[in-house]
Amino acid sequence: MSPKFKILDKKNIHDGFFKMNEVTLKYKKYNGDWSNEIKRELFGGAQVSAVLPYDPINKKIVLIQQFRPGTISKDNQNYLDEIVAGIIDSGETPEDTAKRECLEETGCEISNLTSIQGYFPAPGSSESFYNLFLGEVIAPDKEIIRGLENENEDILVKSYSFDEVKTKMNKKQILNGLTLIALQWFFLNIERT
Repeated sequence: MSPKFKILDKKNIHDGFFKMNEVTLKYKKYNGDWSNEIKRELFGGAQVSAVLPYDPINKKIVLIQQFRPGTISKDNQNYLDEIVAGIIDSGETPEDTAKRECLEETGCEISNLTSIQGYFPAPGSSESFYNLFLGEVIAPDKEIIRGLENENEDILVKSYSFDEVKTKMNKKQILNGLTLIALQWFFLNIERT
């Protein structure tokens, strides 16, 4: 199979909390010709694992809340309900990361892990790839605060009934796309069984 794109140049233009690369490339057009050279800035490619923790015995979903700097343009929407997620460390599998992050962020140990979907969250501006899982846990019976201090994490962990989560979704209170994908998958595939 012939290549569908050619990278002509790729260089790092920012190396802070996030990395940014500048890529010059050509891609194969549908008519078979090569495109003109295009130059794009792409956020560095974080490889991420995310997990929706749920308790099948007590019929609970565990969500976390934490401050997100990307929300500062919206008043009163800075602490988002989210599922667990983290960057895959060198030498880890996506499954290992999902289990580690769930324990770190919620205190819940995963007894059974199911792959939901892998996907590109923003392929027009990022090289990131997300691995999404469902994790069976024993949900905490009260709110707890978790997170790693050395990562400046301050995470509120809460358990919700399935109906409470549906109400949050119907009231448009779930504002994180990754979380919406996981919850929609859950309600289409798991709750019905």
